[in-house]
Amino acid sequence: MSVLFSIVLALSAIALLWIYFTRTQDEGFGCQSDTISWKTYSTGELTDMSLTTLFLFNNKDVVTVIHKGVLKKEGKSYLIDRNYTLSVEKVDGSNIFYIKDKKLNKSKDDAAPDGVVNEMLLDNINFFYITRVKPHAWLIKGLVLPVMMCVAVPTS
Repeated sequence: MSVLFSIVLALSAIALLWIYFTRTQDEGFGCQSDTISWKTYSTGELTDMSLTTLFLFNNKDVVTVIHKGVLKKEGKSYLIDRNYTLSVEKVDGSNIFYIKDKKLNKSKDDAAPDGVVNEMLLDNINFFYITRVKPHAWLIKGLVLPVMMCVAVPTS
């Protein structure tokens, strides 16, 4: 398990360095969230997920969401390493964004069961909105449930 955690940590560090050296501030902002979530099914089965998420506004119409982490289910651990490219449209006069299109790119090492990951990531959300809670921290929410709190990462 410690080897898998080390791999996830190394991949997260590489992603942050890549973002730091290849992004410019005028292309938007980026923020990171580290979360641990779990779900207990009626059968008593427990599923938990440790995840680092990078949320990058590439421009006003495109958002990249990078998930890296580990899913534990039925005593097994699965690596999560996937990127979503979202085509978005901002609702006029608000901080609400409508997701027009979603493209998934999974690495060959990502072996996590899609159904469970999608359920735990609230992958069926078609809208989200952003609220600034501090100068360098945002709450990114679905229209019903909070999705994540993230803090700024360098984009230039």
